[in-house]
Amino acid sequence: MSVDFLVFGPHPDDAEIGAGGLLRKMKALGHSTGVIDMTTGDMGWGTPEIRAEESAAAGRILKLDVRENLDLGDCRIEDTFENRCKAAAVIRRHRPQIVLSPYYNLPIGRGLGHNDHYKTGQIVANAYNLAHLRKAPIEGEPHQAKAIFFYFLPPGTLPTFIVDITGYFDDMIAAIDCHKSQFFNPERPRPEHLPSVRDVFESNARYWGWQIGVKHAQAYLSVTPLKVGDPLSLVRDVIPRP
Repeated sequence: MSVDFLVFGPHPDDAEIGAGGLLRKMKALGHSTGVIDMTTGDMGWGTPEIRAEESAAAGRILKLDVRENLDLGDCRIEDTFENRCKAAAVIRRHRPQIVLSPYYNLPIGRGLGHNDHYKTGQIVANAYNLAHLRKAPIEGEPHQAKAIFFYFLPPGTLPTFIVDITGYFDDMIAAIDCHKSQFFNPERPRPEHLPSVRDVFESNARYWGWQIGVKHAQAYLSVTPLKVGDPLSLVRDVIPRP
């Protein structure tokens, strides 16, 4: 089926973290949504089978129309032509209007700079272009999505736009909470003096919300100019700060 918003996530919980609130809000607005997990997360806590069950539960909370897994190998994703074609085939099959992916220019290391995060960004950015080329050796009819936007922005990178997810944050957290093997694993207890998982994600959502005068928000980057017909539409809902 065709979907309006298609989010690529490196591991089974990343799409929830980077775009869970956006996905839930877009579904509430009547748009179709989907997530493509690039790996089964087999290097993390829990088995691939457990993580698949967690992903399915999270998908139900976010009311996703589509969730698939490309199984490219946790910690082993590489930006190859073969993997670009696999991602492009998914784009052709689901024919999204908007594609979202982790940003490809991340500092290498743990956290944001995990190998699979920035290489997913590279693969998807290339697949976004490859999907429309008729001569490309890819199944399906060529398709050019209207835009690609990026999440997981490194510190110091200003977003192009911020989406108000107030009213959908609790569903986003509930979807993240489904991934118990990663965030509530008894073999990996979280020290009591550290912030909870909810605290971490709520702080981030509140930070971006503050920037636009709302309670919770998520931030995204476009590396190409965005067309605006009426600049006033960008500020119509802005509440001036005192």
